[in-house]
Amino acid sequence: MINSRAIHGLNVIGLVASAQRHQPITTSRLSRMLGLSVSYTESLMKDLKEGDLLRAHRGPGGGYQLQQAVVNLSVWDVVSCFTNEEADTKNSDSSLEFMAAFDLHQQLDDIKRSFLQAYPLGEVLKHLPASSMDSDVIHASSMSFHFKPIQKQALPMAPNSVFDLSNFMQLRAA
Repeated sequence: MINSRAIHGLNVIGLVASAQRHQPITTSRLSRMLGLSVSYTESLMKDLKEGDLLRAHRGPGGGYQLQQAVVNLSVWDVVSCFTNEEADTKNSDSSLEFMAAFDLHQQLDDIKRSFLQAYPLGEVLKHLPASSMDSDVIHASSMSFHFKPIQKQALPMAPNSVFDLSNFMQLRAA
């Protein structure tokens, strides 16, 4: 099964690949589009950079771009950035049941790997929902906090000067 980090990684690659004219896209923009925190998105980007799928450009106008063309990538190239290949083979349980289950697990992993290696990334990107890359406007309804309506303040009722005090007192009495 593909873990949630791998699924988010596929979404990140899809958004970076669909950036207008292959311009760099920033982490903050990606996090807004995916609805993820900036720190979580940065950790995804770090794993994708270590997998040689993305390259970073620093400075103004910087961001992330694809390291390779989408047509050259498979789904496994992205998913493998988020899988833990270190199998716990030094388990003290060497029973026949454990060894059979471990062999079955290895066979399933091999089948998953070969299927995902044969599946082109471009096919997955076709099925991702279209995103609005051009709109950086944050709508108030999508914000996680809401303001109460401001109440209209009543004007204070007081005399303008000491000389107007008697008129003010007469109006209050009436």
